[in-house]
Amino acid sequence: MHGFEAQLLSASLRKKMMNIAMSKTNYNIDDSEDLIQKTYLKAFEKQDQFRGDLVDPWVITILKNTFIDGVRKKGPITVSNPDDMPEPSTPGYDEDILLERDRDMCLGQLSDDEREIIDLHQVNSYIEISKDLNIEPGTLRQRLLRAKEKFMQCMGFNNE
Repeated sequence: MHGFEAQLLSASLRKKMMNIAMSKTNYNIDDSEDLIQKTYLKAFEKQDQFRGDLVDPWVITILKNTFIDGVRKKGPITVSNPDDMPEPSTPGYDEDILLERDRDMCLGQLSDDEREIIDLHQVNSYIEISKDLNIEPGTLRQRLLRAKEKFMQCMGFNNE
């Protein structure tokens, strides 16, 4: 495998792609896997157009554009409103289930960019993320801080 293929098929890029794909597809694993497959296919088909040393930012751009193209083809996506869900009254419900529901609802209230930055920060450094997203590290830190604050406020963890 030469340099391009080695970078393209690296575990670290795959992790980044999965984090972004999951945030774009509302954490649907099947849709995320499909998006990643389409991205790999396009990257291999267009590898002659790649210019530069780092494959990651180029592939992430392909992934985002592939997602946008898919949304345009499908038309608007309707997502059920978590606020409309009835509170569980069955004694078998666990606090973890309720916490997951609230977490998903609050993540859903963040913008795509905010979710993407939070997801990427789980496994990548500021330097890696800023290179991948082509954002200055200081700007990235500020966006991450604001996204975290918005999420924590939604979850009810007010910092007073």
